[in-house]
Amino acid sequence: MALNLQAVCQFALLSLCCLLTAVREADGTYVPGRCLCPETTKKIGGQLTDLKVYPTSATCSNITVIVTLKRNNSNVCLDPEAPLGKQLIRCWKRAQKLGRDVNVCLRRRRRRGGRRPRPQQKARRHTRRTSSSQSK
Repeated sequence: MALNLQAVCQFALLSLCCLLTAVREADGTYVPGRCLCPETTKKIGGQLTDLKVYPTSATCSNITVIVTLKRNNSNVCLDPEAPLGKQLIRCWKRAQKLGRDVNVCLRRRRRRGGRRPRPQQKARRHTRRTSSSQSK
């Protein structure tokens, strides 16, 4: 059985194409530790000016939420599992779906009616015994 030179070249070329395709596909696989935010915070204070949400991708398995603070114009990474993070992601998805401006999500709603009054406490009674109870 003699090897045909043309068949060997075709096989080598086909193998090279398969190898290049495999390398190209491996380029898009998840590599841990490549997220934009290695550390996140659960709470932030102050007004927000900008919101950026990056869904999970080949380079990061987490949803990334980055907000910009108004007071010092710094970017803060927010935990997507925190209540504020969940609220901003939900609003961002809704804004994307409806084609609205994402900055609407940055306006925090104030509670209606301001502060709620505390329930009035019962007047404390001193446990002083009166003279009528002592005479029994």
